[in-house]
Amino acid sequence: MTRLTSCLLFIVAYSTSFAQSGEATIIDARHYSNVFGEIRNYRIFLPPGHQENPEKRYPVIYYFHGWSQRYFGSTSHTSVGIDKGDDNNGDNIANYVAVHDVIVVKPDGYNRNPEDEYYLRPYNVSPVETNRQFPIYFPELVEYIDANYPTIADRDHRAVSGLSMGGFMTFWIGGKYPHLVSAAGNFCGSTEFWVGPKNSPAEYRHMDMYNNYNGMNVRLNYGDKDFIRYYHQDMNNIWTQIMDNYEYKIYNAAHSTCGLSEMYDFILETFENPPEKPINWHHTDVYPGFSVWGYDIESDRDASGLTVLENVNKRGFRCSVREFLPDGECMPSVELSVTTAPIYEKNTAYTITDIGYNGRGISQHVIKSGNSGRLKIHLNGGFHEIGINEPQALPNICMASYRIENMNWATQGKEVSISVQLLNKGGTIAEGVKVKLLETRGSAQVIIGETSYGNISVNEKSDPQHPFTFIVQSDSIEIERFKLLITDENNNKWSESLDVPLRTDRPKITEFEIADGKLFEVAEAGDDTLSVFLGVGNGDGVPNPGESIVILIKDQNLYRRTYLYSNDTFVNSSGINIRISDNWGSYDHVGGSAKYSIPVLSSDCPQNHIIDFFAEYWLPDYPNHIIRRGKVSIEVKGNDSTPPIVQWVKVLGDNVIQAKVYDGGKIQYVRAKLSSQEFPEKFLEVELYDHGQGGDRAEGDHVFSKKIPEQKFGLYKMEISAADSFGNTMVESKTDVVVLQ
Repeated sequence: MTRLTSCLLFIVAYSTSFAQSGEATIIDARHYSNVFGEIRNYRIFLPPGHQENPEKRYPVIYYFHGWSQRYFGSTSHTSVGIDKGDDNNGDNIANYVAVHDVIVVKPDGYNRNPEDEYYLRPYNVSPVETNRQFPIYFPELVEYIDANYPTIADRDHRAVSGLSMGGFMTFWIGGKYPHLVSAAGNFCGSTEFWVGPKNSPAEYRHMDMYNNYNGMNVRLNYGDKDFIRYYHQDMNNIWTQIMDNYEYKIYNAAHSTCGLSEMYDFILETFENPPEKPINWHHTDVYPGFSVWGYDIESDRDASGLTVLENVNKRGFRCSVREFLPDGECMPSVELSVTTAPIYEKNTAYTITDIGYNGRGISQHVIKSGNSGRLKIHLNGGFHEIGINEPQALPNICMASYRIENMNWATQGKEVSISVQLLNKGGTIAEGVKVKLLETRGSAQVIIGETSYGNISVNEKSDPQHPFTFIVQSDSIEIERFKLLITDENNNKWSESLDVPLRTDRPKITEFEIADGKLFEVAEAGDDTLSVFLGVGNGDGVPNPGESIVILIKDQNLYRRTYLYSNDTFVNSSGINIRISDNWGSYDHVGGSAKYSIPVLSSDCPQNHIIDFFAEYWLPDYPNHIIRRGKVSIEVKGNDSTPPIVQWVKVLGDNVIQAKVYDGGKIQYVRAKLSSQEFPEKFLEVELYDHGQGGDRAEGDHVFSKKIPEQKFGLYKMEISAADSFGNTMVESKTDVVVLQ
């Protein structure tokens, strides 16, 4: 049966149409995909001589097409072909393959179910409409192509490229699989989409994902008339300051595969000198489970979020699950496991040091590697710094955190004082620790670049004897990357990158409104308006302790919601960080979004306390979005009269009720009342807790939970009630029917 199946698949793949374009052979072919459960189409471009010399192997570039296009070309008269002949003014795939030893594969991005209406949007992104996940299909396609064509089947000779939505996929797939590809070339790609599992999609912004490209070469080509170009400029403001392996070029062109030959030359040069696997690597993924660089990550996350691995090496890693990047709230209620690559001694005991969520406690336990030399480490979705140590292990120093000492945030044109806290997650004391701060771009001037820490004991955090200082003069630098060189008296050495966001020193914004539970008409989706109830509080426009507010700035005669940053201890003091997206896709057809914040004011904020925010909002100037920034100061007055807020409620399959509830202060109780639909007079009332016991997975994560006793199977309606320490109460009936068993 196995041999028959293999033969049938081979026939399916090669019973196809053949065409010649110059000296390149173009084959339209198909294969069966286990990921999609159907036949999938692709077009492949093979170089001249591949049939005469069957032993010769070629590197491979995968090309992902854009909106309205298919593997065979375009379904829209507005799209320009890039396959052969005079397509793209002759700068096309077939003509390139005709004179270069390379294979190009153009998979079909069409991603609707066979019975669905025809749809021009490929890849199932923004919006995520089905469970058909194209990125999960990519490794299967690679395996099939390598098995059936004369490829050099390794990451050093494999790359991805694509146009527009396919350009977005290029960076997403390249960043998701750095162990499979060595280069990623993006033509005019969108920079932001909602992606991932259908029931829990995440907002994926390339701007935030620069750490995914360790060990790759990355390039962006775009036109000076491209309608997406302003989003590219936003991304370049970050990527050029962070990534040594990134380049871009602007062409005299609109939205197209401008500079295709130059892009493919860049990729072929990468094949000639491929980047090595990084010693320390980072990875962020939207999927609850994934594999990268030989590590397997599994979780039970069923909500929108991102799993973040940082500074991964043989001695340990940093791990968290966040709602968004870069500073989204951690999700400790998620259960997570990390299975390492087979890089450890087989059947050997290792001490795992876990500096846990928000620095609450340190735990150590011993696990044993298996016959494969892998370690499986169980965590939750909170913030973890993990040390992996053999008996008598050396010290292992890493950066724990940093803080700006002399101002609210690092500002261009001003001397910045910054303290870096270090952590020893190794097995022995680090003696006489010293650190140097080095600039990496030439845009920063380090003024005080050396400091000492003395001895750092095992599992100890240590502050420096004095801060570093630096200055960045250019107001166009939005983030500055430094290198930390760490040494001790025993000649142990470590290095880490330190990325410091910079904010402009703009005039203070004095004209604004506080939305604290009030109806406003605001700008929406670029050039539209929306009447919406914003904030949570008494609606008097005065920021009170315990309220969740939105700061509105009036510009061009419309209120603009603002994205806010503050390091004030009375803002989001319990770890809550709420960010909402205002999608501008209907305005500029890109998929990007302006963000706005809903900061929670602490219940114990002193009277007349001044809170400084750095505010940002967008203005439309098609196809541009003008970003306005400035400082906003508010004065907090009054008392906490705001009850707790319920974000969501779930009932898990093991009869665990979870409710995400937050407040500006301490929550006294959260209760759930469940009434049977069959017998309304019968109900069950339980108190939910956030103490890490009795079905509650993590203490202090705002998720109140309770495992209730086994019930008769049935459908129930739920009511949630809560109160804070000031006696403010709320009761909310949930419309969804829940199942207990």
